[in-house]
Amino acid sequence: MVVEGKAEVSTVSEDSEEEPVIEELNMQYGLYMFLFFVIYYISWIGPGFIFMAYFMMVFREYFLDTPTFIAIFTELNPLLALFLMPLIIIVCYLVHLLFIGISTKIIWAITEKISPSKNGIIPRNIKSKAADYYHIRSFILKYGKNVFVKGFVPWLSNWFFNFVKASKIGKGTTIEESLLNDKFITVGENCYIGFNSSLASHVVEGIFGNISYFES
Repeated sequence: MVVEGKAEVSTVSEDSEEEPVIEELNMQYGLYMFLFFVIYYISWIGPGFIFMAYFMMVFREYFLDTPTFIAIFTELNPLLALFLMPLIIIVCYLVHLLFIGISTKIIWAITEKISPSKNGIIPRNIKSKAADYYHIRSFILKYGKNVFVKGFVPWLSNWFFNFVKASKIGKGTTIEESLLNDKFITVGENCYIGFNSSLASHVVEGIFGNISYFES
């Protein structure tokens, strides 16, 4: 039963006559949302500054404030200001991706320092630092994964996973979109992982069961 973000899990088998031992599993939804907004807003600081600086200092002065409509197409400065706008938008998008990688990498490194990823069984019916930080790392990776994989430059997703150090993916490897394939995996060079194929580094035994977590 889930109540206010906490799951009650029994650790006693059905054949036992003892009273079930109930442990509270803190899902930390407030912390998850805080970390998401940290990554989200940091990722737009650089792009927002670049775009607003260009818009206010160049585009408005040389294009929007052009005295006549004909001058937009006959003078060099308005034309350059207009033609450079798509390039600035592309640069802002790439900077946005870079800042997602940097902010995710910083948070990931902090969690790894507190509770490093390692092979083993992670119980979720008792309070566990390993389980807490496993869930935190899984959550903070999702935003970047979706932005890269479903964005205009999906081939940069390999750079994202390697940069964050969530996985080790070799050069020339293509990993299609899937629910997994994002952390604790090692893939060699020039490999192809098809659509919805999964390199499962973790398997969950039931909704709130133990997590089998091994590098794949």
